Amino acid sequence: MVFVFCKSKTKDRKPKPKNQNMKTFAVIGLGHFGSEVAKKLFDEGKEIIAIDADKERVQDAAEFSSQAICADATDKKVLENLSLIDVDAAIVSLGERMDTSTLTALHLKEIGVPYLIVKAISNDHEKILRALGVDEVLHPEEFAARSLATRLSLFGASDFLPILSDYSVVSMKTPHCFISSSVCDVESKDVQIVAVQRGNSVILTPADDEILRADDTLVVMGKNQNLNQLSERIQAD
Repeated sequence: MVFVFCKSKTKDRKPKPKNQNMKTFAVIGLGHFGSEVAKKLFDEGKEIIAIDADKERVQDAAEFSSQAICADATDKKVLENLSLIDVDAAIVSLGERMDTSTLTALHLKEIGVPYLIVKAISNDHEKILRALGVDEVLHPEEFAARSLATRLSLFGASDFLPILSDYSVVSMKTPHCFISSSVCDVESKDVQIVAVQRGNSVILTPADDEILRADDTLVVMGKNQNLNQLSERIQAD
């Protein structure tokens, strides 16, 4: 049985290629992670179809979705009736049960959802999801743990984002030892300042002779090993 708590008028449309701007998302699983994703996308003006088997969660999701639907996502017929082939992407986050999220992912691939993102609970789960053809596999807890560890190890870093296996981006207030230094004095071969936030303005790819100020926020990209060396340099000074 399917209960729809909130429904907006939508036009019939054909599925879009993956490279076009995504506007419509199905979020399946409305725990903390799924709800936060749905809220953020909805705040950005995206159309959200929120799905969960828990009636109370679905009622809450009516506040931040175009449609909030109480349904069993492991039932392929239910998913087919929801016309999820029309969404641009589906995000699946179904807690700690590997079988539930795996079966849901399988059905969504068979239905033809153009882009599928699934939260994995283990490395083995990720392997299964990859084998099913899932486009993107998430490990939010692992990502958060690595981000925290790296942020704490990098003196003064306020945020951290891994971009490749050996490279990351960090943001930090200008360390005391870099105040009044130029960009080229701080940079090295494998560490670059890609942006400087100064008040309400942002300087992208600052010039080599740009002088850093105490209230600047630096966005620094580099090899992890070299970022650690930068951290040691900051702490030494």
